[in-house]
Amino acid sequence: MANLHLYLFIVLLGTFKFMFASTPGVIADLPFEKVYFLATLGGLVSFNFFYFLANHFIRKTLEKNKRKMKLGNYIAKKKFTKTNKTIVKLKMTNAGFWIITIVAPLVLSIPIGSIIVAKFYRHHKETYWITTLSLIFSQAIFTVLAYLIKGHPLSL
Repeated sequence: MANLHLYLFIVLLGTFKFMFASTPGVIADLPFEKVYFLATLGGLVSFNFFYFLANHFIRKTLEKNKRKMKLGNYIAKKKFTKTNKTIVKLKMTNAGFWIITIVAPLVLSIPIGSIIVAKFYRHHKETYWITTLSLIFSQAIFTVLAYLIKGHPLSL
């Protein structure tokens, strides 16, 4: 039963803190394949959920703001934070597509990164697959690094 809780914890950790999801499994000396599978499963479930519902979230936010404007108690605040400026500047570059689709879900969290990827690049057919493959490959790297940091011999 303790392993079931650990497995569930790794999956849940993978949904939000993808880069660190393999750490509990490595500490508990679980086999590489289980740790990798569970952490990747959590990340992919979260990515799919937020990627495909991003338009719904964006549309609901816009509808809410329009209702507030009609009532007269809405003042549009421009949110030019440093992060927002950086993301928009990055989007305007030629390499921005690749950087945002690959790195955003990893560096930010899976939910926020998935929504940003869907908002900016949903119209590109390959966006979904590029991000999915980057999550799969990056989790392999994160899991291997976690095992190497712990000093655990990998037998793949």
